[in-house]
Amino acid sequence: QFTFLLRYWRRTKNRSALSMVEKTIEMMRRGGIYDHAGFGFHRYSTDRKWTVPHFEKMLYDQATMAIACLETFQATGRAFYADIAREIFSYVMLEMTSPEGGFYSAQDADTEGKEGKYYLWTQEEISKVLDREDAKLAAAVFNFSPEGNFKEAESIKPGGNILFMTKSLEQLAGDTGMDLDGLKKRLEQVRKRLYAARNERVRPLKDDKIMTDWNGLMIAAFARGGQVLKQDVYTEIAARAARFILEKMSAGDGKLLHRYRAGQAAIDGMLDDYAFFTWGLIELYGATFDPGHLMRALAVN
Repeated sequence: QFTFLLRYWRRTKNRSALSMVEKTIEMMRRGGIYDHAGFGFHRYSTDRKWTVPHFEKMLYDQATMAIACLETFQATGRAFYADIAREIFSYVMLEMTSPEGGFYSAQDADTEGKEGKYYLWTQEEISKVLDREDAKLAAAVFNFSPEGNFKEAESIKPGGNILFMTKSLEQLAGDTGMDLDGLKKRLEQVRKRLYAARNERVRPLKDDKIMTDWNGLMIAAFARGGQVLKQDVYTEIAARAARFILEKMSAGDGKLLHRYRAGQAAIDGMLDDYAFFTWGLIELYGATFDPGHLMRALAVN
C-alpha cells in the first residue's frame, strides 16, 4: 500500500497520497509497534494508535517497511525515513542473519510463556538501568507510568510499560529545552543502556527457518538500501544472502527449494519463492550493474 501510494503520488501529483504514507510511517515509528530499544517492527498493532503490538517480529515486515521508508526518503528527502531504514537493517544484521548469510524467518512474541514480557519495563527496572535524569527523560519520551501504561501488562508483568512516543523529537526538544541533536544523542545513549539490560533477560525464541521468498524480499531491501543510501555493506549483505539461496536452496536447472533449516533444504519452490527471489536479484543488478545477477535472475525458473 505504501509503495502503491508513492507511485500514485508520483504519477498524479496528488499530495494527499504522499501525506498518507508519511503520516502512517511516522505514527508507526512513534508507536509501540516499533521496538524503540532494539529496532525493527513488530508484526501488527492491536489498536488503532499503533501502541500495543503483537510482539512477534517477521522478516517480511522488516523488508517491506525498509523498502517503503527508502522510497519515502527518495520522495521527500527527509533523513527521518532513511534513518528508519538504517535501524531496520541494523536489527536484521544483528538478530536475523545466519552465519551462512541467509535471513531467519521470525522472532517469537513470547518469553517464559508470556507474550511481550521481554519488551516491557517497570518503573523500578528503568530506575536501575538509568540514572535519575535519564530515567526522567525516558519517562517523558516513552510515556512510562508507575502503574504501567497499558492494561494487558497486568497479566504479563505488573506495572509493565511498553515504549512508545506521542510526540515527535522536534516537539520533545521544545518541551525539554534541548537542541534536537543533543536530544538525539542522549536518547541514543538511553536506548543502548536499555538494549543492553534487556539482553540480560530470557530472550524470545527465534524461528531459524530460512525461506526463499522472504529472503528474496530482504535481499531486495538490502540491495535497494545499498543503492539509495550509498552503503556498500548493505549491497554485500544482499549478495551474500543471494549466494546462500543459490548454493543451498537450489535444486538445479533453475529450480528453487522453499525452506532451509539445520543444514537441510526441502519443499519445492512456490510462486512467491520465484517471484521474490527474482526481484532480489534484479535489485542487486540495479545496485551493482553486475550482469551476473541479471543472468541468474533470468535462469531462475
